[in-house]
Amino acid sequence: MRPLSRLIAALPPALHFSVALRGTIAVGTPLVALNALGHPTLALLATVGALQSTMADVGGSYRGRVLTLLLACALVPAAATLGSVLIAWWWAATLGMALLALAVGLARSFGQLGTSLGFATGVSYLIGTALGGASMSPLQHAGGFLLGSAWTLCVALVLWQLRPYKRLEYEVADCFAKLAALVRTAANLDFRASDAQIAQRHHALRQTIERSRQTIGEVSTGTDGRSLTLPRLLVLVRSAARVGANAVTLADIQRSEDGRAGTAQAVYARAVQALAESNLGIAHSLNRGLSDLDLHPLEDALSELREELRRTDLPDTLHLNLQHAVGVLDRALLHLRNAAEVLVQLFGTEHDLGNRLLPRFYIGDLLHRGSQALRTNLDLRSPIFRHALRLSLAVGAATACYSLLRLPHGLWIPLSVMVVLQPDFGGTRTRSVQRTAGTVAGVAIAGVLITLIHDRTLVELFLLPLIFLTLLFLRSRYTLGVTLLTPFVILLLDLLVPSNLAAIFERIADTVAGAALALFAGYWLWPSWQRERLPLQLAQALTANRDYARAVLGHLVDGGEFDQSTHRTRRLAELEGVNTSAAYQNLLAEPPSTRGDVARVLSLVSYNERLTRHLTSLGEHLGTPLAAYPHAAFERWSEQLLLALGATSDMLAGRLDTRPELTAFEAADAALREAPAAGADTAREQRALIEPLLQKIATDASALYASALRLARLPRRQLDAQNSSN
Repeated sequence: MRPLSRLIAALPPALHFSVALRGTIAVGTPLVALNALGHPTLALLATVGALQSTMADVGGSYRGRVLTLLLACALVPAAATLGSVLIAWWWAATLGMALLALAVGLARSFGQLGTSLGFATGVSYLIGTALGGASMSPLQHAGGFLLGSAWTLCVALVLWQLRPYKRLEYEVADCFAKLAALVRTAANLDFRASDAQIAQRHHALRQTIERSRQTIGEVSTGTDGRSLTLPRLLVLVRSAARVGANAVTLADIQRSEDGRAGTAQAVYARAVQALAESNLGIAHSLNRGLSDLDLHPLEDALSELREELRRTDLPDTLHLNLQHAVGVLDRALLHLRNAAEVLVQLFGTEHDLGNRLLPRFYIGDLLHRGSQALRTNLDLRSPIFRHALRLSLAVGAATACYSLLRLPHGLWIPLSVMVVLQPDFGGTRTRSVQRTAGTVAGVAIAGVLITLIHDRTLVELFLLPLIFLTLLFLRSRYTLGVTLLTPFVILLLDLLVPSNLAAIFERIADTVAGAALALFAGYWLWPSWQRERLPLQLAQALTANRDYARAVLGHLVDGGEFDQSTHRTRRLAELEGVNTSAAYQNLLAEPPSTRGDVARVLSLVSYNERLTRHLTSLGEHLGTPLAAYPHAAFERWSEQLLLALGATSDMLAGRLDTRPELTAFEAADAALREAPAAGADTAREQRALIEPLLQKIATDASALYASALRLARLPRRQLDAQNSSN
């Protein structure tokens, strides 16, 4: 049973299974049904059309998916037909592919919908060029592709729940479901858990969190970067990770058999149960697309537990344990409140059941926003425009080579370029390795099948499990997905345009050539390096942290609570921190010669995250007026801290021509440390609690300034001019 359980554990989650099932229904039905009706050629064309439309459907809102598939019904057949016609003239096929690739690159201005739809359209054009030599008319091509695309739309309308309403939200929801299981296990609510069982649940949570981060990162590479949805989901993932770390400490809370402990332990059990239910509530809200999280049971249980600790004479050990538990649960509650705010930001009235089933088609609004983004990106300094030009030239050159030389299987050269070439070089390099390795393995599998199987019906039966496994693994394990997709495409095209065994080696060579051309284009044709964009992203993160610091320090002086305005500044600071971390990871994927001073960037990213964390810890002390320091000294320290953070941000953004100094902040920091403490015991206790945090915040600000001073050597306007000249 152990090997079987390991195999099941290695499979993607049920989310990917539902995606694969719906995709197999969409792609496999035309293949089986039309063959049974005696139309084998039409069956293969419809299957290709259904496959491209399925690839274009990458999730998102119900109405967004319907709109994507409606557009696919028009664009996929038109592109395939155009390719089959223009391939008769190599120059026309090359020009058509170059212009289409330019449009595919610019389609990123419309977000993920434009990216996926543009890619499916470009691939359909290339497949059409391969079908140009077949004994079929352009009208047959168009009809077959249209039939497959229309069928995929019907499947999406009828079986839409098999393709999750929000793919990313489903994965993040799985994090909180695993978190609830960890909380119950660590607190011994279900059974007496061993250390191994707790470690197993925690490991499962960590795996789910890392998978979610990876998926969000993959999707973010296909967006224009302006949407806040992905950073907000990353904030939820981070909240799950932090609550998970807190939950593990609950395993150290020991139960007592003392008769006086019964009520307190019962209240503690209710609080932990409420924590688990709150996590399940977040998962439920994400799955349903609603912001209906209720944290009152957890808040009430915590208040009751504090009251019980005050009025009941408990054994010392149990009292300390429960006091520790209160601190753990308080920190968890803080992260859950943050998650609740994110849910409110993520979901609106368009997620009601009625709007899901009767979607409001917002083509006008989409075109308006997309056209504005497109106009903004029609600039050589725009990464999207530079990627579109790069893609147009590279795919156009590959198509010219394929069509001019009449390479029998040269389709794989431009196809590999289109798949491999990404907006950033790090993504291109990673995808080239994955694509090449997967294609080589997939071509080998296809060669074995073509050699051993000569029955057309049997070959078609092999296509169904291949497409299911492809869709099952393509999102979670790209190399394995490509390995399975390659023989599916080869067998499908071989049924339309028969080839021989020698084509196996030709396809491998063409794939390697396409990946090499993509790498060349990514490195030499207007490359977009993270080194150029990171200073501005870091400046935005520091500005958000400065606003967060202003809110926290201001409330600390006047005794204000952690209100909604402060919550908003914290959320924005965390969002910018997530964006900065993602940009740093992209930097590491680029060639070492282009990265610049990685150590300084890492220092800025790390200290920016530390500053956010320390400000959040300081925010836990809000609600009581400041008595630990003289107000004048503390206000001067706060003012100089904000000026230091602002100057550091301006320096990174290139808004300063001269080097700023920290002399005033250092003097204010020294004066605050030497300021006499008030005589009251409460003031001394407050100072003992917040002084270490203030020292850490001061250290963070000084370290950020020192790292930025060495990283930002040119004003931003000079750097922009330099980039434009390149």
